[in-house]
Amino acid sequence: MSIQYGPRNGGVKRPYDAPRRRAKAAETRRRVLQAATELFLERGYAAVTADDIAVRASVSRPTVFVAVGGKPELLKQARDVALVGDDEPVPMPERPMFVQLWQEPDAFNAIDLYARNMRIVYGRAAGLEVLLQQAASSDPGLRELARQAIAQRRTGCLLVVNSLRTKQALRRGLTEVAARDEVFALASPETYLHLVQTSGWSPRRYQSWLGGLLQRELYG
Repeated sequence: MSIQYGPRNGGVKRPYDAPRRRAKAAETRRRVLQAATELFLERGYAAVTADDIAVRASVSRPTVFVAVGGKPELLKQARDVALVGDDEPVPMPERPMFVQLWQEPDAFNAIDLYARNMRIVYGRAAGLEVLLQQAASSDPGLRELARQAIAQRRTGCLLVVNSLRTKQALRRGLTEVAARDEVFALASPETYLHLVQTSGWSPRRYQSWLGGLLQRELYG
């Protein structure tokens, strides 16, 4: 008697469900990044292992690497998601809250919108921004990412300054480079954490403080 080997389930092949697999992979990635974010902020970058992240995310250790990657990539992607609030491939300047800023005709209101945006962004990402700069001092794998993070912030500050310049709103005698440097220093993640976490300010108070200060420093 010969035995026929064929597909299970009575010879009917189970259809390949690509959307379901993609959704499952996306959910696993989300859990891994959320676990990495929590642990990095709780313990510091150096103290966290892939095993720790796997346990927190309720996945296997190999899944951490398959879903995202090693620790430098975990921090990079966690930061990316925190900065914009999701994992959609839309650059920060093209996000609706920044488009609103670019399109605002009144410079005073535009600065208020910028302060609001920084409150929202830093509410998610300030801790990871500071953590990245600290971790890069001991992990060579993070140094380029840390350099890029600073460069991105400087570019973002210059975009804001250029937006004010097109509204003819920069204070007389203040160059674009000097204005960029002021925004970079005042609207920093370190300042946000100092005021909100260390000093106990509410995020709304931070927003009001930053907006008022930038209006006085930049507005012509």
